Amino acid sequence: MIVSKTYEIDSCDDVELDIKRESKLEFKLCFDDEKTPEALVFVVQGMGDDISSIQYVGDYMVRQFNTAVVGVNYHCIGNRPQTGSTFYLDDIDKLILKASCEAADIKLPYDVDKIQDYKQMSEIFHFVNNQMVEGKQKGNFTPNYFLNLHVSLQPAKNEYQNFGIMQAQDLLNVALYLKKHAPFDTMAGGG
Repeated sequence: MIVSKTYEIDSCDDVELDIKRESKLEFKLCFDDEKTPEALVFVVQGMGDDISSIQYVGDYMVRQFNTAVVGVNYHCIGNRPQTGSTFYLDDIDKLILKASCEAADIKLPYDVDKIQDYKQMSEIFHFVNNQMVEGKQKGNFTPNYFLNLHVSLQPAKNEYQNFGIMQAQDLLNVALYLKKHAPFDTMAGGG
């Protein structure tokens, strides 16, 4: 029978940046409990595909190829809105917003430093958009004028990007964990 289990394990801290990891490492394991898998396959999630695709890919690979399939929710997998990140304005984004509006002579209803959440950010952007529409109607802006503004993404779980180092370590840590604790024989090896 096809089994799909979710695990949460300890993983490593970011020694390079001296940052302690705040969350457990989660991964999903799919296998047939009536057979010994011939291979352990890692599906790297979050590379543009729907993160829940591991359910379908894992099930298919287990049935068709007698494998065990692992999908790791590696460090900072939540770095896109689809995977849990949120929009916010960091200090540079706020500086760009303030300078751009001053250059366009758009008076904001309050100081950009007071923008603390998505709702306030959205309100300000709608305000700026409305000011530009009115300005274009009055001839203050050319019809094709636009402002280049910027927002940042805050990854889920208070994580951060570090160029794949933590992500690679997470995949290795899952492989090492499964070598010791897999619910099937890992010593048979390939053919």
